[in-house]
Amino acid sequence: MVHDPAAAVADGRLAWGTRLAAVLFAVLVAALAGLVVAFAISARGANRQFVLASLSERQAAAVSRIVALAATGQGPALDAALTDYEGLVRQEAGLAPAETQPHRDREVARAAALAKLARTPGAQARLEELARAIDGQESGELQAGRLALARAGQRSMVLAGLLAAVALACAGCGAWLLWRSNRALAAMVQARTARIEAVDASRRLFFAKASHELRTPVTALRSAAEVALDQPDPDPRILRETLGHVVAQAGFLTHRIEELLGLASADDGRLVLADAPFDLAQVVAEAVAAAQVYAASVDVAIALAVPDGPLPMQGDARWLRQALLAVIENGLKFAPMETVLAVSVTVADGCAEVAVRDQGPG
Repeated sequence: MVHDPAAAVADGRLAWGTRLAAVLFAVLVAALAGLVVAFAISARGANRQFVLASLSERQAAAVSRIVALAATGQGPALDAALTDYEGLVRQEAGLAPAETQPHRDREVARAAALAKLARTPGAQARLEELARAIDGQESGELQAGRLALARAGQRSMVLAGLLAAVALACAGCGAWLLWRSNRALAAMVQARTARIEAVDASRRLFFAKASHELRTPVTALRSAAEVALDQPDPDPRILRETLGHVVAQAGFLTHRIEELLGLASADDGRLVLADAPFDLAQVVAEAVAAAQVYAASVDVAIALAVPDGPLPMQGDARWLRQALLAVIENGLKFAPMETVLAVSVTVADGCAEVAVRDQGPG
C-alpha cells in the first residue's frame, strides 16, 4: 500500500476523535450514574424525614386526644387512642437511625408511662404534664424534620443542577467532537478522492503510452508477415531473417504485456515492490539477454560491462529488470543501425550506477 500522508493524518484525527468521544461517553455515564445514585439516596432520606415528621404530628394529635379522653373517663375510646399512639411510637422507632435508637427507646417507655397514667384515676395533672412534655418534644422533632426536608430539597436542586451541567457539558463536547470528526472525515474523503484521481490520471497516461508503445511492434510484425507472404518464391534466408524480426517484436510485446499485467495487479494502480536480496550484476545481464533478439532485428549491438563478482542488493529484482529492459529497448529503438548500445555497471563509495548509452539523437 502506498503511504498517503494526508489520508494518514485524516485517519489519525478521526481515530483520535473516536477515542475521545468514547472517553467522554464513559465520563458522562459515570457522572450520570453517580448523580442518580446520590439523588436516590437524597430522595430516600427526604422520604424518611417526611414520614418521621408526619408521625411526630400524628403523635402530638394522639397525645392531645388521650388527655381529653382520660379527663372524660371514656374507657373503650381511651384504650383505642392509647393503642394508636403506641403503634405510632413503635413505627417511629422502627424508622429511626441506629444512632438515635436509645432516644426512641425512651419514647417507647414514655408512651408506656402515658398509658399507665391515662388509666390511673386521679393522675390527670401528671398526665397533662407528661403530655405537655411529649407535645414539646414532638413539636421540636417536627420542626427538625421540616428543616431536614428543606435541606434535602436544596441538595436535590444542587444535584439536579449538577446533572444538567454535566449533560450540557457532555452535549457540547459531543457537538464539538462531531464537528471535528466531520472535518476529519471530509479531509480524508478529499485526500482519498485526490489519490484516486491521481491514480486514474496515472493509469490513463500509462495506457496512452502503452498503446503508443504497442503500436510500433504490432505494425512491424504485420509488415514483416506481409512482406514474407508477398514473396512468390521466398528465399529461406530471407524468411529466416523475417522470422527473427517477428520473434524480436513478439518479445518486445511480451515485455510490454508483462508491464500491463503488473500494473493491473498492483494495489491502487501503483506498483507493489518486493523487498528481497538479489544480485544486481545478474539482473542487468538478464535484461541485456532479453533485449538481444530485438537488438539483432534492428542491427544494433549491445556491449555489456559489469564488475567481476556479485553485486548484492535489496529490493524487487523483477521490476528492476523490467525497468532496465524498457530503457534498453528504448535506446535500441532510436539507435542508428550498425551502432553499439553500451550498458555498464559501476560501483563507487558503496553505490552502484547502471548506465545505458546509445548513439541516437537523444
